[in-house]
Amino acid sequence: MRRLGQKGFTLPEMLLVVAIITVITAIGTPLYLSLSNSNQLDAATSLLAQDLYQAQSYSRNRAQDSQWGVAINGQSIVLFSGASYATRDPNNDVVYAVPSGIAIGGLTQIVYSKLYGLPTSTGSFTLTGAGKTNTITVNNKGMVEY
Repeated sequence: MRRLGQKGFTLPEMLLVVAIITVITAIGTPLYLSLSNSNQLDAATSLLAQDLYQAQSYSRNRAQDSQWGVAINGQSIVLFSGASYATRDPNNDVVYAVPSGIAIGGLTQIVYSKLYGLPTSTGSFTLTGAGKTNTITVNNKGMVEY
């Protein structure tokens, strides 16, 4: 109970504020982590799709007078020049790290032909994380769908 002339907060008021902050934190933290993980998965999916488009564009333009492709190497997405990842020129590699909470499956590489930009193989990449799966499919014309 406050007396006239006294300023400040009482103990019950302070406990109420601490309890409210605790409840908000307990609810907000899992939501934030879920959204963050989902955002990382979407960013990795977009990055892989952009690399596929870039490899196709480089191949059509005969950049470095070479074919270009995209490979999955562990937790990395690699944009490379060459007929395959094994025979690539490592000096031209562009490597992007994928967060450890995201698993990449399906195809391990796609290479595009010079001038026409047609893929040497077709199929899908699957990126899984945050309780959901994103799929990127490359058809025989090189169309990327996700």
